[in-house]
Amino acid sequence: MKFKLTFVALLVALLYFFVPSVSSQTLEEGEVAYRNGDFSTALDNFRALSEEGNDEAIILLAGMYLRGEGVEKNYAMAAQWYQLAADQGNPIAQNNLAWMYEVGRGVDRDPQEAMRLYRLSAEEGTAVAQQNLGLMFFYGRGSNIDYSEAAKWFRLAAEQGLAKSQEYLGNINYFGIGIQPDYEEAAQWFLLAAEQGAVTPQYQLGVLYLNGEGVPQNEAIAAEWFHKSAEQGGERAQYNLGAMYENGWGVEQDYDKAVYWYKIAADQGVEEAQTALEELAEEGVDTAIEVVGLK
Repeated sequence: MKFKLTFVALLVALLYFFVPSVSSQTLEEGEVAYRNGDFSTALDNFRALSEEGNDEAIILLAGMYLRGEGVEKNYAMAAQWYQLAADQGNPIAQNNLAWMYEVGRGVDRDPQEAMRLYRLSAEEGTAVAQQNLGLMFFYGRGSNIDYSEAAKWFRLAAEQGLAKSQEYLGNINYFGIGIQPDYEEAAQWFLLAAEQGAVTPQYQLGVLYLNGEGVPQNEAIAAEWFHKSAEQGGERAQYNLGAMYENGWGVEQDYDKAVYWYKIAADQGVEEAQTALEELAEEGVDTAIEVVGLK
C-alpha cells in the first residue's frame, strides 16, 4: 500500500509580534505594569517614552493599540506608531507594519509596500520576516510567484528554527515545487519541524519512513511518527495509524486500536476511515460493528 503526502497551502502569513528587550529601568517599569495587567500605567509609560523616540516603547505602544489593551482598539493608530519605529530602522516594527499593509489593517492594503517592509526586516535577520517574505513569493502576493526566492527566504528562517519554514522547505523538496524532488532533503526538513512538535511534518515524516522515501524504510518508526501526529489531532495520521494497527505494520496487529483511530479520523471527516470501519464491521470485528451501528 503506497501512501501519499498531502499539502495544504496556507493562505495567511504567520505573524509574530515581538516584545523587545528592556533598554531602561523606566521601560522596565512599564513592562512590569503591563505584565501585572495595569494597562493604564503601562500605556502612559510607553507613550511618554515613545514621544521621546524610544523605538522599543513605540512597538509596545503600537501593540496595545492593535490589541485594545488599556485603550480602544485602533489599527490606524497602531500603524502610525509602527511606521514611526520602522522609519527609524527597527526591523520588528518593519515586519509588523508589513503585515498590516499585507492584510489592509489600519492602512490601505498594499502588497508591494508589505514586500518592501518584509524585505527590510528580513535583510536584518528577522526570522519571522524572512518567513513572511517567503510566503509572499510562494503565493505571489506583492510579486509574481517565485519558488526559488521563496525557498531562499524559507531556508534562512528555517535555519533560525522556524518550524513552518522547515515544513515549507520539506514540501518544496518532496513535491518538487520549482525544483527536482529531493526526498532526502525533504526528510531532513520534516524531521527538524517534527521534532518541534509540528503536526503535519510528523505525519509527513511517517509517510517517508513507511514508503522508504529519503530514509530507510522502517514501519516501526513510521508508526511512531503517525502516533505523535495523531495524538495532536492530525486526521491523516489518525487514519494511517488505524491502517498500521489493522495490518500489523510496525505495530502488533490490534483491530480494536485500528477501530479506535479510524473512528477518530472518521469523526474529523476522513472518508477513507469511515469506509475502513464499515469494512471491518462487515468482517465481523465487534468494536467496528458497535461504532458503525452508532452512526
